[in-house]
Amino acid sequence: MRAFDAMETSSAPVNFELTPYKDTPKKKLPTTGLRGDVGHFGPVTVERCPLYRPLEKGMDTVRLSGPAFPETTLRGKRRSGQPSLFKAELTVDGGRAELTFNARALRKEDRALRIAYEGREYVYSTEGLGRAKVLEREGVRVRMEPGQFDPSAGGTRRSGTATGPVDAVDLAIAILLEEVDTDVLTLTGAALSSPFALMQRFSDGAE
Repeated sequence: MRAFDAMETSSAPVNFELTPYKDTPKKKLPTTGLRGDVGHFGPVTVERCPLYRPLEKGMDTVRLSGPAFPETTLRGKRRSGQPSLFKAELTVDGGRAELTFNARALRKEDRALRIAYEGREYVYSTEGLGRAKVLEREGVRVRMEPGQFDPSAGGTRRSGTATGPVDAVDLAIAILLEEVDTDVLTLTGAALSSPFALMQRFSDGAE
């Protein structure tokens, strides 16, 4: 049995805080991201490399790990120093999730990211640039809000609240996406992303 399968779901609300961090070891690539304790689910770490790596061909990856969490990764086109939703591939415990979103939609609910994973149907939306983000499936809601900026780590604290029979998979996806550029899910972010998307289209045609 997988470790996270053995963890019971939480019927009571789960409140938690994640802190940004930066590690710069001498003989390894630097990492940055978020870490903290998620209620009785225990510790979790989200990490990515902040450096541009030419061998990755413009792609970037973020990973989530923790004793009670499934290993979760997202690989997408690098934008603003983070992986983005362009060409994104989300993997949870080795299983591929399907991602769809409509960057041209005008209504917020139509712009939401939809995630299908092992029979679960998630809707992930944002309230605006630099504002709260919400992951929902039937009966479950995980809300992540930005907090104070931490100058020592060069990142922003996050406060999370999960309601309903939430489990480690729900939390892993919501927390991982905090280190992904999801600005395209907002009208303003999509407008700013247009030149980026156009460049990607030319790049795709040249491959």
